[in-house]
Amino acid sequence: MSRATWKPAALVTGLVLGLESRQAAPRPLEPVGAQGVIGEVQLMAPSAEQSDALGAFSEQLFNELEPAAVNPVISPLSVFFALGLAQQGAGGVTASELEQVLGLNKDEACSIAVYLLDEYAAIGGDTTLTVANSAWLDDSLNVPQAYVDLVSVCYSAEVFNVDLQSPGMTEQVNGWVSDKTNKLIPQIVESVEDFHAVLANAIYLKAQWETAFETSNTVEGEFTTPDGETVTAHYMSAPPSPQAYFNLDGAAGVVLPYRDGRLGFMAVMSTDGDGLPELTGDSIRRWLEAAEMTEQVQVTMPKFTTQYGLDLEDSLSALGLESAFAGGADLSGLGMADTDPWTVVHKVSMSVGEEGTEAAAATVVMADTSGLLQEPIHLRFDQPYRYAVVDLDTGIPLFLGVMNDTSQAPPSVI
Repeated sequence: MSRATWKPAALVTGLVLGLESRQAAPRPLEPVGAQGVIGEVQLMAPSAEQSDALGAFSEQLFNELEPAAVNPVISPLSVFFALGLAQQGAGGVTASELEQVLGLNKDEACSIAVYLLDEYAAIGGDTTLTVANSAWLDDSLNVPQAYVDLVSVCYSAEVFNVDLQSPGMTEQVNGWVSDKTNKLIPQIVESVEDFHAVLANAIYLKAQWETAFETSNTVEGEFTTPDGETVTAHYMSAPPSPQAYFNLDGAAGVVLPYRDGRLGFMAVMSTDGDGLPELTGDSIRRWLEAAEMTEQVQVTMPKFTTQYGLDLEDSLSALGLESAFAGGADLSGLGMADTDPWTVVHKVSMSVGEEGTEAAAATVVMADTSGLLQEPIHLRFDQPYRYAVVDLDTGIPLFLGVMNDTSQAPPSVI
């Protein structure tokens, strides 16, 4: 198989929180540093229970997506970072709801964020994976220094004390996002003029398969959609080779590693007729644990590009984040004890091709205030299947999606 050039992925999550607008003179953009009120956080890998909590959050959030979505895909890790920035400033019922939704309290979320930021900054191989966080706080807010210290220490966040209503601030925020995502996401918000806090997360991934698919082996074929319709797909294929293969409880799949040795792409389909394997809250962990190197596995998989977007209000409300959408959310740690209902929008673009994976996502939350040689196992993903980009050490999914209809997902160019 051929060596391939790096292909980028970008992921952005923004959290926008606000009160009524006001008019004020613009002021320069100035980063504000921590003042040592909060000490350093000990660098510790998440426990199995904590990783499982994030895995459960990821799968439960996906299960709450629109039933009619054709090819849904989300980025649970980015949503975690964005909600984590808000969690450090939340109090009362809102803090309790965020702990319930994430399955982690503030200290646990902080510890996991510190660990992942450190690990991903040092990821090996040919992969570049960077995570950036920022908090844009309007100068009308009386933000406790403790919050600045918490997001600086826990999330390595850049904190800016600004007049969000001044001309050019929308361009400043969008420019930060564009810069952190290598211009893959040039705009995350249409306007920040009516808001008093903007919390943003950006993830940039540049990776390639450990073993690339030969482009000469890519051919057209048929793909069967959930309603039984036959559509065209462009299938990547590789000769039988050792792969991390699993067949468990009616689900069969494979984990294809990237060259960094840390991340992998999981594809899994049902072996019990039509439909998709169920996400039960610990499915990704169980599939990873069941995966074993098997000598003769042939993978045939569509190359595709797909986009998906939705409002996450219903999904997050169903998971227990109710006060944020009913009004009265407590963000007293940000100097905002009572906010109007939030609006949460999430958008993702995902491409999978012979060389690797390219993806981009954006979320905005707005509120007004080894073995014997054997016969080859051929995994042909020519029916609906689930896929994920997974941290193989923690089991935490960075991206989680479903491919239902390749006719709605044109072949990727990577």
